[in-house]
Amino acid sequence: MQQDKLDFAYKYPFSKEAKEVVAELNATTIERKYLEEGISQVESALKAGTIARARATGITEVKLRYIMGYVYARMLISAIGDSYSISRFAAAEADAASESLALNVDDMVKIGNEFGLGIKRDKDSFVLGFEAFVSVPKKKRELRLINQRLAGGRVTVGVRELLELVKGSVEKGVGEGLPIETKALPKEILEAAKALRPQEKKIQIGAGRGAYAWIERLLTTPIADVRHRSVNLIFAPYLVNVRGLDVDAAAKIISDYIEKCKKLNPNTKINESYIRYQCRYAKDKGLRPLSLTKARELLREVAEFE
Repeated sequence: MQQDKLDFAYKYPFSKEAKEVVAELNATTIERKYLEEGISQVESALKAGTIARARATGITEVKLRYIMGYVYARMLISAIGDSYSISRFAAAEADAASESLALNVDDMVKIGNEFGLGIKRDKDSFVLGFEAFVSVPKKKRELRLINQRLAGGRVTVGVRELLELVKGSVEKGVGEGLPIETKALPKEILEAAKALRPQEKKIQIGAGRGAYAWIERLLTTPIADVRHRSVNLIFAPYLVNVRGLDVDAAAKIISDYIEKCKKLNPNTKINESYIRYQCRYAKDKGLRPLSLTKARELLREVAEFE
């Protein structure tokens, strides 16, 4: 195995070189040492928002364990399955990679181009296509398009901006390949992932003033479960018969709320047609929302009302 390839793969376990290293190992069974490393990486990503890695080591086995740990971490995070955990894992990988990227401009260009940025160097600046630029998630104000040098359909950036763009492309690229389908995951992975699933905590909802203030609070507070009954027993009756909204407006508010809930737990069969049906039904029947007392009972597993 080429040392240069191994070193690069160790810094960037999602890279083409890392995939080649994994292929050369030709592993066909689950190995405990790699599984433990994968568990460690997932725990670090979910709890700390980054993934710890020794900055420099000459030990081949340490590098291989880290690279293979990433492969196992991808399977584990897929087994966990919720979109929030996946996005946190992808962001943690990008954060870990940025430490090495910041030290090597050539690495920035190489990794950025692996993720389709099409970067070209122009002395001390870097040029990439407009479409590539806008495709990358951006978290910093200085990366807004209005602040860029744009000419001929291409954007010119400095090294600091390039680092943030490449970091964003890593986060996007790692996340796009997840989750791996459950049926493709080994049973050892599925079993190990059970202990990694984030523990759901009951949300706190202030009752507020007014008979229905608690519903307005609930509409701004996503929940992980009891969402079907919340739609037909609470939200639809409240929005159409208390607030007096039409079906379209009520359905839009509920749909937006359910999308936020999916970040806690993506597993739901609630769709637009179900929401609209419940809104129409509540309007036609003149239904009123549950009382706070009954809502406490309905939501007792996921929420506590102050």
